[in-house]
Amino acid sequence: MLLHYAPERETYTDRETGAVVTRYTGLRTNSSHLYFTNNSFYDNGRRIVFISDRGNAVNYFSLDLESGEIEQLTDFPAAPYGHDEKLFEGFTDAESASCAFFMGRTLYRLDVAARRVEPLYEMPEGFVHHIVSVAAGGKHILTSVNEVIPGAQTLTDTYLGHPLSRILRVAADGSGTEVVWEENNYVAHVNASPTDPNLLTFCHEGGWNVVDHRLWALDLRTGVPRKLHPCEKGESIGHEYWYADGKRVGYHGARNGAFQLGHVDFDGTNDVSAAFPFRTGHIFSQDERLIVGDGSREGRYVRLWRLLPGGTYEPPRALCLHDCSFKTQSSHVHPRLTPDGRAVLYTSDATGYNQVYLVRLPEDLTSLPMLDTVSKY
Repeated sequence: MLLHYAPERETYTDRETGAVVTRYTGLRTNSSHLYFTNNSFYDNGRRIVFISDRGNAVNYFSLDLESGEIEQLTDFPAAPYGHDEKLFEGFTDAESASCAFFMGRTLYRLDVAARRVEPLYEMPEGFVHHIVSVAAGGKHILTSVNEVIPGAQTLTDTYLGHPLSRILRVAADGSGTEVVWEENNYVAHVNASPTDPNLLTFCHEGGWNVVDHRLWALDLRTGVPRKLHPCEKGESIGHEYWYADGKRVGYHGARNGAFQLGHVDFDGTNDVSAAFPFRTGHIFSQDERLIVGDGSREGRYVRLWRLLPGGTYEPPRALCLHDCSFKTQSSHVHPRLTPDGRAVLYTSDATGYNQVYLVRLPEDLTSLPMLDTVSKY
């Protein structure tokens, strides 16, 4: 039975920054928005899809950001640890109000309005899947699967095992699946352009400073991958994501011990990076003008970088305290700007449980304190 929950939200003012924060979930269960490269928003940004283990099983739920009401969308039974948490890697297609995701070996499509779940693809035995993305227009779902490497304990172990990996394009109407690329490397993080159904990025996963090359671009019309931002000696990048224009890709990393933010056009041109102090953690933005990051466990604050005239970034400002443990993937902060750019969606387990938060950006960002006045990270 699909349940309905009355609003659980609580709104407060951050004690350090003065920003207005709303915690939308409040039960003593875990709730998280989707992975930061994967859209959670639909209904013109008024609602999100999130995961929660209320009822002792992880399922999808819809949150109305205006009313605070919560509605259950799926009714999967309890699954082995790690299986159901993978719902966190699903993707919400705002245009069709649907969500694509893996549960176990099956790729599903959820029609949010109809509360209908349909299987689209069955992963072969001996493979594992990675995050899911939806191509612009909603007609295809993109994802990757790779062979299990026996005995592998870390991402680097899997990378060094050179597993057979496949990038898949799955028809959203259930009419079939095609392999659009395969190689004997650990392929992961397939991300579809939000505006062009033919463009995607993927990565060679493993330690950022271990892999042969991290960031790759693939145009499905040619089927031939290209390197994006070839790294120099002493440089590593990752956590790549698309800008809203669907033509540029953002990333962050380090060069010779100094942190850097950057972006590059899909065709490899206009590759721009900037060095700065402080940890980025996971970052997201609509473009290069305003970037949000979580600083990882040591950072404790959601932070903002503003691009200044002349092309340099202002030192980061503290938006709000997240105080998250980062103990599991679904308890990472993973901040993401709302579609209108006026607020930041994030997850924190500061209450002892993963909860979904939204913090409003003040009209005047210069009213926020500089990060170095509240944190050394």
